[in-house]
Amino acid sequence: MDNIGKELIKLFKSHRNFLAAKLSEIDLFPGQDGLLYHLSVNDGQTMSELVEKLKIQHATLFTMVERMAKSNLVKKGKHETDKRTSRIFLTKKGKNTIGKLSVIWRETENQLLKNFSAEEKKTLVNLLTKINNNLNK
Repeated sequence: MDNIGKELIKLFKSHRNFLAAKLSEIDLFPGQDGLLYHLSVNDGQTMSELVEKLKIQHATLFTMVERMAKSNLVKKGKHETDKRTSRIFLTKKGKNTIGKLSVIWRETENQLLKNFSAEEKKTLVNLLTKINNNLNK
């Protein structure tokens, strides 16, 4: 494996571990922040919509929703016209958690870019965008 691949893997692991530690401070597990974010943008999405947005398996989302419902972060409701389909909604506690997540995401980004100049940040974003585009062609 080339050096870039190794460094990306180390970066992703470090980011995941840093974020996981921050999320645990507010009793969240990795991935749950993404679900809360998508519901904050558009509350009441179906499981299928969320599976597509989160890029995870339906069974994974089902388990996540069940766990988060037990923690009173989300609740399931029936679809208005298709009773077989569930919609997922934020609870009051879930909505309050979004504010805490915003702080965590800001802290994480600040830590990631600590000691970077404005020009370095801009260059980094451009390079990461190029890498992402290369992998998604």
